[in-house]
Amino acid sequence: MRRAKRADFERIWPATVQTVWDDLPPTERERLDRPSWEKEFRRKLWPYVEGGQTEAWIAEDEGGAFLGYLLLGETGGFLTRERHAFVYDVWVTPERRNQGIGKFLIGWAIGWAEKKGYTRIKLEVAETNERAKHVYESLGLHAERRYMGKDLP
Repeated sequence: MRRAKRADFERIWPATVQTVWDDLPPTERERLDRPSWEKEFRRKLWPYVEGGQTEAWIAEDEGGAFLGYLLLGETGGFLTRERHAFVYDVWVTPERRNQGIGKFLIGWAIGWAEKKGYTRIKLEVAETNERAKHVYESLGLHAERRYMGKDLP
């Protein structure tokens, strides 16, 4: 693991954008103009991707091949005053999925949070992402809240 460099964001941005786009409910996605949505999304998320609100970490294999990344930071204080570590994004390059890299990244994030003195780490996962939920649960994370929605006429 190493800290992200400026050039790494050329990989991070497209992956983050595509992941969020894919996780939007289809009824929301069909009402959006993708280029306009992406421009606004990048503007809103810039502080959390490149703007210093998070730490970006890159996973590489022994030969320096890109495996994935983490965006880690702090959140909390809305429902309680407790601040906790938060995984803003975790991503594994598609050709290296199902090889334990996602589990490694989340395990590494847990260690990062412990070293920083946090007593809790959280993340958000799409309800439909069964593979990711399985990985997170295998590392001791569990559901705490659920977002619910309904399309209106």
